[in-house]
Amino acid sequence: MQIQLRCGVRISLLTLMFILSSSTAVNAESEAIRFGIMSVASPSRVYLKWQAFVAYVSRELGQPIEIVVPYGFEKMGKAVANGEVDFFYINSHVFYLLKKDKKARAILQMQNIDGKVTSKSKIFVRSDSGINNVQQLKGKKIAFVSPVGAGGYLAPRAYLYNQGIETKKDSREVFTKNMTTSIHKVLLGDVAAGAMCGLNFRLMKKKIDTGELKTIAISGEYPENVIAVRTPIDTEQVKRFQKVILAMPDSVSGRQILKNMYSMKIKRFVAYDESIEKITQKLLEQGQF
Repeated sequence: MQIQLRCGVRISLLTLMFILSSSTAVNAESEAIRFGIMSVASPSRVYLKWQAFVAYVSRELGQPIEIVVPYGFEKMGKAVANGEVDFFYINSHVFYLLKKDKKARAILQMQNIDGKVTSKSKIFVRSDSGINNVQQLKGKKIAFVSPVGAGGYLAPRAYLYNQGIETKKDSREVFTKNMTTSIHKVLLGDVAAGAMCGLNFRLMKKKIDTGELKTIAISGEYPENVIAVRTPIDTEQVKRFQKVILAMPDSVSGRQILKNMYSMKIKRFVAYDESIEKITQKLLEQGQF
């Protein structure tokens, strides 16, 4: 096992590096598939959470896979545009922008632990803040996770704009780049409110005492993360990659790996339906991006 630091982080699963003789997807038979993972977590933490999944796919394909972790949402977009990844796990907001530029296409959709391919965001405040609705957030600081987040920015901003709160001018947007930091800032009173994916907020309750917080609003739905492929990648390789992941719930080892991804709100992956992109498009319009 080897870790290399470059533009992002590449982690080679050397014990799994044997050649798939029919592969033409990544320019040479001996080359590893580069699987990018978008996350605001540290590269080492991302690796720990994803290594079993990647090892499983590598074994089933009979081809080596490298984990590539461009640190931060923005850098993942650049990695795709620059051809530094082949397949990648990315939020629906960034994917939509990449697809518009004809740089990516989705092949799988994440189904979350509630069994849905969409989620909603929560806007929360301190229970003793005296804030009971979003109208009271005018002129106040609001913590979002990232300016290119889906649940951490796109959906809650669209909701707020729909409610007449144009966060760009009616409040002060603060980007924490970390869900834990967003919660802590609200608890400490550094910001008046925070916004993030409702499922992630629920999972964070297992790590952080959120008893002093209350939810004042819930956004509309937004699409969950996708597994996408950089264009152009060989169609047959894409089909093999897709087939392996879709079949994970059918095997004991695959089910166990998916079960261990619960903390990332992942239940399984399903075939991608591009009609879901209409939701992202509508959110972008509502939020005046």
